[in-house]
Amino acid sequence: MTFVSIALSVVFALLFSAILVYGFSRRTAGPFDGMLFLFLIIFMFTWGLGSWMAPVGPVFGGVSWLSYLIIAIVVMLLIGALLPPSRPRGSRAADRAVEGDEAAQAVGITFGFFFWFMLITLFVIAILRLFNPDYTVV
Repeated sequence: MTFVSIALSVVFALLFSAILVYGFSRRTAGPFDGMLFLFLIIFMFTWGLGSWMAPVGPVFGGVSWLSYLIIAIVVMLLIGALLPPSRPRGSRAADRAVEGDEAAQAVGITFGFFFWFMLITLFVIAILRLFNPDYTVV
């Protein structure tokens, strides 16, 4: 059951991060035009929240896959709405000028902190559910 939930989360995260990067041109910093970054966010939200969500819809391998799909879609739409479309490839000189600015570095550090805090929190939430499947949030 746990392997199936992780596998479903990986598949949905890969699918929706590819749709964001290549379908909607929502690119971020990092490998594969930010697809790895978006994959990590979508995967951790899907796995962490999907394991706590009440089962919805049909079951595959003992796991209700529709709840994982719904969470992945909502997270993808949220990221797609928050990220601006990517700039044309020819504007690298403007990117270099912004990277040298101290304010931009402070923002990058802040977002980096919140990114890792969010990933660790979602990982802990998912692991807690794995070790205590009968626990319910009241």
